[in-house]
Amino acid sequence: MVMPDLLLVFAKRWKLIVTITLAAAIIAFLISFLSPKKYLAVATALPANSMTADKARIFNQNIQELYSDFGTVDELDKLEGTAKLDTLFIAAAEEFKLDEHYKIPFSGESIYDAALRLKKDSKISRSGYGELKVKVWDEDKTLCAQLANFLMKKIQELHQHLQNESNLSTLDKIKEAFALKQKEYLQLSDSANAASNQIGKIKLDVLTDQLQAYQKMIDEYQLAISSNAPVLLVVEAARPALWADRPKILEAVLFALFGSFIFSFLLALFIESRKPLV
Repeated sequence: MVMPDLLLVFAKRWKLIVTITLAAAIIAFLISFLSPKKYLAVATALPANSMTADKARIFNQNIQELYSDFGTVDELDKLEGTAKLDTLFIAAAEEFKLDEHYKIPFSGESIYDAALRLKKDSKISRSGYGELKVKVWDEDKTLCAQLANFLMKKIQELHQHLQNESNLSTLDKIKEAFALKQKEYLQLSDSANAASNQIGKIKLDVLTDQLQAYQKMIDEYQLAISSNAPVLLVVEAARPALWADRPKILEAVLFALFGSFIFSFLLALFIESRKPLV
């Protein structure tokens, strides 16, 4: 079996090649044109500096001036990891009744199925400029923007909650210590000898100072918790798109043209190579 000349193959089989190539391009165009249009909505945020959650930054002017409000790109790692959690998408599916929107038959798993559908039609990742991008595709351009903003909000809330866990735990321990000191103070102040002797007065003064210090720490931690420093600084909220993002008709047609041309040419080459030599 001898490989035929490529130009000769094309000259002899050009009708086959052109027919297959054009047919594939037309089919790709029709499929793309008739496919449901999907709009893209994008919410963009920058990471906040994790130091902003530290209570010392709130009460120390020097620390406030030392650290920027913007975080580093490395802080996006934990935020991107959140995109793998089904929790976010289940919350969105419940909030917007996505099982009805996706026309999923009602069942015990319909919300979860809708969440998986949303997860498939979403992308949460960092950009080349160190931003967190939440992208959502949907046939409803208004709902699409609402979903992107909701997912960004849930990421914010989830990490704010985790960020506050340490402060809450410390505050509980301080309150326990404060209660013990307060009990000790009351027991000593009720003692008949406490107010009458010098040592008792000194102990009461020391306990008073300690209680004031504990109360100050409790107030500071409560303020830090209630301020709940943001994890993300939203740069641009998602808004309804002006035109559909999917399907990309031109790209689909060009890909079909290229792929079908290669396939048809290889097919013609195979046919010619199988012909016996005369």
